[in-house]
Amino acid sequence: MRAGNYVEETTTAIAGASGNGAVTLTAIANTPRFSTVLGTGATTVRYVIEDTVNKKFESGIGTVAANVLTRSRPQITWDGATYKDASSSVAALAFGSTPASGNIKIRMAPLAEIAGALKPGRQQITDADNLWALYPISEHMQAGSNGSARTFYPNIEYYAGYKMSTAGLLTGIRIDLRTTSGAGTLKWALYDVGHNGLPNNKLVTFNNVNLSATGLKTDTAVASWAPANGIWLPPGWYVIGMICDVQIDLGGNTNNIDSLYCRSNGYGYGDTLRVAGSFASGLPATPSLSGASMNDPGASGHGNAWIGLKVIA
Repeated sequence: MRAGNYVEETTTAIAGASGNGAVTLTAIANTPRFSTVLGTGATTVRYVIEDTVNKKFESGIGTVAANVLTRSRPQITWDGATYKDASSSVAALAFGSTPASGNIKIRMAPLAEIAGALKPGRQQITDADNLWALYPISEHMQAGSNGSARTFYPNIEYYAGYKMSTAGLLTGIRIDLRTTSGAGTLKWALYDVGHNGLPNNKLVTFNNVNLSATGLKTDTAVASWAPANGIWLPPGWYVIGMICDVQIDLGGNTNNIDSLYCRSNGYGYGDTLRVAGSFASGLPATPSLSGASMNDPGASGHGNAWIGLKVIA
């Protein structure tokens, strides 16, 4: 999920019964748009809709794509008389199907439910770039000394959770290739997390990785990422997607950790989702996850590859 400052738009067209559906966004003069900050690709956001005339409000989680906001999960509403939140029945408010320009404001703004204690030291850059110094692994796992290899098979989409506690500019990504079954290629990308906690929209497509030799594999060629030159990431959960055309092992661990997906103690293991895919087709813009399961390394613990992001605060 991404965020940006000073973003605000209006609308003159809202789909659905009396305007309770998708919102077609219209720019406000001299004000940043969602697309200005996030680009035109599909992106999960926290939104606020305000009716400045009738004093109605709605906040929730949605997807913005091509200047249209789809209200995936309204969370808090005020209809002028009744306040509803997640503890009550919350539905998208009707703001009118053709409101006058300027009457309805749509923005990204700080919300009470995203405030919390942070541990910024986890994402700070140290002096040396030795091994993982500049590419800290996820906030939710510790590298420790385990070093167990995690196996990735050809033509399988893998989605690993990554949690960061401070905002910054994404400028690099790294993995530890322990073994490879032959000369091959890894395709990888960064996704946001939808309201259901699963990978949702592709944010960045990284450069392909040559798998012919083992060792640390690092991608900092941001000029050839899509979109180019990195993106600004607020704190929170993200997902790193990967697919390869040869079998590989990535360095990781099996420590019991807080994770995005895992179930343990007899109910399954892993912090990585896997689902059948096609290397030729690459990683989808939005994973379907039909038939997906967790990447289970066995009863010894949770299977997690060390994937590091270089984030400059």
